[in-house]
Amino acid sequence: MAKKGYVGRLTNKLVAYAFTTGVILALVLGLVAGLLPAGWLPWLTSLLILAGLVVGFFNISSSEQKDYVLYVTALVVVISLSKNILGAVNLIGPYLDSVLTTVMAFVVPSVLVAGLKAVVGLARY
Repeated sequence: MAKKGYVGRLTNKLVAYAFTTGVILALVLGLVAGLLPAGWLPWLTSLLILAGLVVGFFNISSSEQKDYVLYVTALVVVISLSKNILGAVNLIGPYLDSVLTTVMAFVVPSVLVAGLKAVVGLARY
């Protein structure tokens, strides 16, 4: 029984590291997007979307779904509304716009999966 608890804690740590790594990669990709060859950005963005799906399926427990969907939805709304304003800032605007776009590419799929899992969970009861 103790071994099962250890595996569960280890899994939770790995998933938390995966989420943190995904956010960091989204930030870095957003910063260097202008420096990448033209064909790389769509592929790397697709990998971020895939990572977001994995996070949505495996990182969000049923007890966390409500809060995660609420907080990430608020984040997505704020990012969507502020992209044009922040993108217009001199010198750093294009970088901010790119970072916000890549963060959205990572976070939106995870919140879609978490939201759908929550709806399916509600339908069961």
